[in-house]
Amino acid sequence: MTNSTPPEAFIKIVDGGEEKSWPLTGKSTYRLGRGDGSDILLPYPWVSRQHAMIQVEANFSHNIVDLGSANGTFVNGRRIYTPTRLSSQDRINIGQSELCFVQEDWAGAADSGDETESGGEKTVTFLRKGLVTIMVCDIRQFTPLSEEIGADNISEFLGQWSRKVDSIVQKNGGRVDKFIGDAVLAVWPAGADFATAARSLLSALEISMWTGKIGRDTPGIGRDLKIGAALNTGEAVMGNVGVDGQRDFTIVGDAVNVAFRLQEMTSRQQVDVILGEKTYRQLKDASTYFRPRSYSVKGKAQPLEAYSASFEDVRRYLSNWKSLLPL
Repeated sequence: MTNSTPPEAFIKIVDGGEEKSWPLTGKSTYRLGRGDGSDILLPYPWVSRQHAMIQVEANFSHNIVDLGSANGTFVNGRRIYTPTRLSSQDRINIGQSELCFVQEDWAGAADSGDETESGGEKTVTFLRKGLVTIMVCDIRQFTPLSEEIGADNISEFLGQWSRKVDSIVQKNGGRVDKFIGDAVLAVWPAGADFATAARSLLSALEISMWTGKIGRDTPGIGRDLKIGAALNTGEAVMGNVGVDGQRDFTIVGDAVNVAFRLQEMTSRQQVDVILGEKTYRQLKDASTYFRPRSYSVKGKAQPLEAYSASFEDVRRYLSNWKSLLPL
């Protein structure tokens, strides 16, 4: 019979000669990041606001998941993209920060029965892998905009924007995973086919049109606002992790990380839309409208092959398929 008393476990870090530790007791999930509400607070620029999460399972084993962070999460020198089982004395590296996971010996750990051969990919039983299409978009020049119209007005503006974006994504068969300030992460979990790619692309176009309109109609702004959008198709881990009955996240993995990297490129390269290669390959007769280009992105040794377009090109492309898509 398994011991029901949890073994002592904690995360520790040595910073400037001072050791800090965070006990992993009393909750089922622990957020790690530099943002407000983090259980393990690391206030450093190389740590994302919501960087990673540690999940405690019923058998007291611990899994760590990267939450689409900018700099990645490494366990014993290896970058992780899926839920990964932690063993005592494992080293967790985030940028210049190194943490150590410690768990006392426990007789029940040996017969937990849920460790797998593939780096812990199946250790969190409520998560599943699947082929998805990801969309990430954000509002251009948002920081100066927020300074221009003030905190109260920008909060109201984002509320309107977010509600409309959510309805656009749902109408086109996707779902919003999360809003991150002025950015949205949405997912189409149906897989990779023309309809999925086209409807996610249609969502980006409609969000662009709505963002322009709300900018013109909002007092204190009175002008078109623009977005940058990236779409990427690939394998990701999806699930439903709850804290006090609320969802923490639903999708993580390399496909998500690449989507964020490509979205960053839309700003740097001043292009409207970038499609990952797999998303582009799902479209039909798209070569006239999308231009191939290689992008060197953080976390990838080789440049990524991707395809860029303006929103006007996207509109003209999708108008060819209006019999299949509502425009």
